[in-house]
Amino acid sequence: MTYTVILAPDQAVFTTNNNEPILIAAKRHGFNLPNSCQNGICGQCKAEVLNGNVKQGPHAEMALSKEEQKKGKILMCCSTAESNIELKVPGYNGRNTPPVKTFPARISNIHRIHDVVIITLALPKAPPFAFWPGQYIDVLLKDSNSRSYSIASSPSRTDVMELHVRYREGGLFSELLFSEKAVLKEKSILRIRGPLGTFTLKNTKKPIILLATGTGFAPIASILRSMIINGDKRSVHFYWGARTETDLYQLQTAADLISQLPQARFTPVLSRPQNNWKGAIGYVQDLAAKDYPDLHAYEVYACGSAAMITDAKKLLEEKCKLPSEAFFSDVFLPAS
Repeated sequence: MTYTVILAPDQAVFTTNNNEPILIAAKRHGFNLPNSCQNGICGQCKAEVLNGNVKQGPHAEMALSKEEQKKGKILMCCSTAESNIELKVPGYNGRNTPPVKTFPARISNIHRIHDVVIITLALPKAPPFAFWPGQYIDVLLKDSNSRSYSIASSPSRTDVMELHVRYREGGLFSELLFSEKAVLKEKSILRIRGPLGTFTLKNTKKPIILLATGTGFAPIASILRSMIINGDKRSVHFYWGARTETDLYQLQTAADLISQLPQARFTPVLSRPQNNWKGAIGYVQDLAAKDYPDLHAYEVYACGSAAMITDAKKLLEEKCKLPSEAFFSDVFLPAS
């Protein structure tokens, strides 16, 4: 059995199968609805049910308050339709969203830094690939598998795309790059689907706090590059956290990007520093809360580990007066 899903306010329509998560159905039809972790953790895929019946999955309490559930809020990643439904989705940009497409891309450069590989992909010239800074793509693999990676390059570069891939032992994609008999090399062809996701900079004049851990730097780099090109004059403070200094694999790149913005600061943070580290120690969310005890007029963009994002949201909203609607996140979870 299939059900119809209507999205307010533009009345866009797609169908979902019986017991199919609404978010999965939307992606299958090429809709870029707000989402991040897809596991009921981040709360980015919240929606309000205007009409119809929806079955909420067991993880809702992790990101939805009881009050929100009483008001008809759901998480699209773990909810299924039980009738035709109409949803109001905060952050849904309708038909203005760059179209999702599948296309080939050639690896033009592979640069390994510690346990991260920086991949540069040469893109087809026509039609040019369009995306918003902060979005990601899926690399399509064998047996219907895929792996998701944020785009680190600027949207102004339609000829190339930069991805940051951290090595994970047994990783379906990273092993193809890191193993002694690496299959993927320069000139290898990948199949790409994207752009995906809605972790993008909002068009406001509010000052910005950027939080990242590990390769969460990739979408932040794209956002910073876009701000530079657009001459963005907003105040921005970027906190990048890792365990050791080698984990900050593009430390100078981050510093160089920040230096090109008129009102920007950069704070690298280590949780397990070596003896010669002279920078900040601890966790990015704690440093941000200490530096900015009143965030009521700010926007926060957090990208990286689920632990960081969960802690940052709770801390900054409860202790620093950050409005819940001003916290945006992209959770990086290991593929199952």
